[in-house]
Amino acid sequence: MKVNKLSIFLMLTIASLIIVGCSNDEDNNDNGKVTLELWNNNDAGKTYYPKLIEKFESENPEIEVDLKNLSPDTVDAEMQSAISDDNLPDLFNQESFMIDELVDLDLVHELDDIFPEEEREEYAEGIFNDGNASLNGHVYMFPKYKGGTYMMYYNKEVMEEYNISEIPETWEEIKKVGKQIYKDSEGSTYGLLIGTQSDWLLNDVTKIMATELAPESTMDYENGVYNYANNGHAETLNFFKDLLDDDILSPTSLEVINEEALEYFAVGESAFLIDGNWTGQLLSETDFEEFGVTKLPTKNPDGEHYDPLEIDSNDGLYVAKSTEHLEEAKIFLEFLQDNLYEEMLKLGTAVTAKDPENYDIEFPFDQLQDISDIFNETATTVPNAVVRNPEASEVETELKKNVPDTTVASLFEDNLGGQIDDVEKELQKYDEEYNEAFTEAIENNENVDREDFKFSNWVPYEPYTDEDYDELE
Repeated sequence: MKVNKLSIFLMLTIASLIIVGCSNDEDNNDNGKVTLELWNNNDAGKTYYPKLIEKFESENPEIEVDLKNLSPDTVDAEMQSAISDDNLPDLFNQESFMIDELVDLDLVHELDDIFPEEEREEYAEGIFNDGNASLNGHVYMFPKYKGGTYMMYYNKEVMEEYNISEIPETWEEIKKVGKQIYKDSEGSTYGLLIGTQSDWLLNDVTKIMATELAPESTMDYENGVYNYANNGHAETLNFFKDLLDDDILSPTSLEVINEEALEYFAVGESAFLIDGNWTGQLLSETDFEEFGVTKLPTKNPDGEHYDPLEIDSNDGLYVAKSTEHLEEAKIFLEFLQDNLYEEMLKLGTAVTAKDPENYDIEFPFDQLQDISDIFNETATTVPNAVVRNPEASEVETELKKNVPDTTVASLFEDNLGGQIDDVEKELQKYDEEYNEAFTEAIENNENVDREDFKFSNWVPYEPYTDEDYDELE
C-alpha cells in the first residue's frame, strides 16, 4: 500500500529506536573478502536470490553477498532505524519511500554508468521514465519488475464440475454463471473471490474497472485533476455489492487478504478469483495447476479498460549512498543484468523489467504466457507530470501527506457492508477533498503549476510516448 513515511521517519529518528545491525559496520570479513549486505522483501526473491548469489560468488570469489529477507511486518521499522543511524545496507529494495523521497534525502546512488542508453533500450517501455526507475534524468533504481496489474483467474475443476464451458467476460455473464454455481452446489461454492482485506487490491482493481465507463477515472490527464466522482467508480462499487447480495461473491471475501483468498480459490470455494499478475506463480508453487487466466470483466461486451503503468518503489534495487563498497555493488548489479531476469522467468515471474520475449526458455507453467499477454494489453503508459517537470514529484509527495483518510478501498468495503446509502455522494465528497489537497500542494510549490499536470494530447487507452511529450513542448 502506498503511504508516505516521512513523518514516521522523523518520529523514529527522535525516538532513537534500536538500530538494526548492518554489515556496513565492517569493510571486510575475516577472510579479507568484501561483504555486500542485501535486504530483500520480495517473496520471490527468497527463491531466486540464493541461486544467483551462489553463482555470483563462484565467479567473484573476492566478494560475498549477505542476503537478509525482511518480514512485511518489520520492514518499515528496520528501514527507518537504518536510515536514522545512517546505516543502510549496501543494496536494498523497499516500500517505505518513493524514489523522489530517497533522492531528496540523499540516501541512494545514481546508477547511470551501469545503465547507459543502449542498455536501457533492452528494457520495457517506460521503465526509465522519471518517477519510475529514474528521477531528474538520472537512474537510481535497478529495475526488477515492470510494475503490476490485475486479472481474473478461473478454477477449471469447478467450471467442469458445474458444466461451465464459456469463460465469462462481462458483468452479466459473471452474474449468470455465479448464480448457476451457487444453485447447483447448494451454496457450497461461489462464483467469485477477492481479498477485500487487502486495501491496495481494492483500490487498484476499482481503478482499472472504472476506466471502461469513465476513461479519465482516478486521474483526468487532459485537465490535470483527480477524478473519483464518476460513473465508472460508482458502478464498479455497486457491481461488487450486487455480487455479494446475490450470493455470487463469496462472503469469505470480507474476511481475507488476497493470499488467503487464493488458498480458498485453489480448494474450490469459488470459480473465479481477482488478483495480481504474480498470482499465477503463487498458484503453481502450491502445485495447483488447473487454473486459467483472463482479463478483468467489463460491463459491456466490447468494453475496454487500462491500468496506468507505474514502477512501484518495491520493484527494484537501490544502492545506499552510505555504502563503502560502491564498485563491488555495481559489479553485483552488472551480474544481475545478465542473470536475474532469466532466473525470475524460470520461477514463473511474468512481468520482468526485460520482456520475456528476450529469452529462449521454457516457462515453468503454461499460463505464464497468458499472464504476460494480459499484462501487456492492460498496463499502459500514461502522462507523467514528473517527466515534464521533475519538481512535480514534490507536489505528489506533499499530496500523499494530506490525502483524505477515506480511500476507494474503504468506500468499497463500507458499500459491501451496507453502510453507504448513496455511493455517488460519497465519491463526490472524496473527490472534492482529494482535489482540495492536490490544489493546495500545487499552490505551495512555486516551481510547479497546474499546467504541468495537463496533457491536452492524451488519448485514453493508448500508450503515452516520448513523442507525445515532445509535441507539447
